[in-house]
Amino acid sequence: MQFPVEYINKEKKRLNNHPLLNNQIIEDINDLHIFMEHHVFAVWDFMSLVKSLQNHLCRSSDCWVPDDNSTSKSMSARLINEIVLAEETDYNIDGLSIISHFNLYCDAMLEVGADTTQIKEWLKSLKNACIPSNFNNNLIPEASKPFVRKTFEVIKTQKPHIIAATFAFGREKIIPEMFEKIIKQLNLNEINCPKLSYYLARHIEIDGDAHGPASEALVENLCENNPTFVKESENAAIEAIQSRIKLWDDITCVINQGKETQLKDEITAIAI
Repeated sequence: MQFPVEYINKEKKRLNNHPLLNNQIIEDINDLHIFMEHHVFAVWDFMSLVKSLQNHLCRSSDCWVPDDNSTSKSMSARLINEIVLAEETDYNIDGLSIISHFNLYCDAMLEVGADTTQIKEWLKSLKNACIPSNFNNNLIPEASKPFVRKTFEVIKTQKPHIIAATFAFGREKIIPEMFEKIIKQLNLNEINCPKLSYYLARHIEIDGDAHGPASEALVENLCENNPTFVKESENAAIEAIQSRIKLWDDITCVINQGKETQLKDEITAIAI
């Protein structure tokens, strides 16, 4: 099956031209704090998305029951398990210890002085691993809410091909180029952040070389050459990229507001 990517690629191009990714927004450590304190929720919901997909393809319980051994389903299960292996248990920056990418990101936040209070409080609020009924609370930053809400709308469809398309084209296939641009900004602005740089570089490496192609193959397997599944997956992929663009728009607004506030404070201090 040749999955339709023409319109997906158009949205991807629009995403890659976003000011947040092109050295116009993250100019200093304060801007980076704001970015990370919002983006960490996308790092968290990424894991919710991938684990949801794994649960559909590799159901588990205390009493194991073998699934059908069709070639397509077995391949899909292997692809998602390989992705989860790296996401949940990758090598840390020291090359020896093991850490999840989410915890690595949180460590990177602490390294640069970003505030992890909000993401920690959010995780504490999640009881019994239940999908939240809504996101209308003060635990998630306003700029991050629409993105997280959209992710869980996808999860709630309970349609593996839609979840896989969101994961592949709204995450794995777009991450390498996005993160390359962010690393470039950090270097140009001489922002010292070894753990964040490692996190970004690691995703560029594994998503570009392995996870991106694997996730795309996963979508093709799950669509089963069904025209309805293909169309639903294409729409989900486009909406996922559009959701990312909105997230970058909203974070950009928060960063710019912070710059304006800082400038006003500096002018006030000079006047005094």
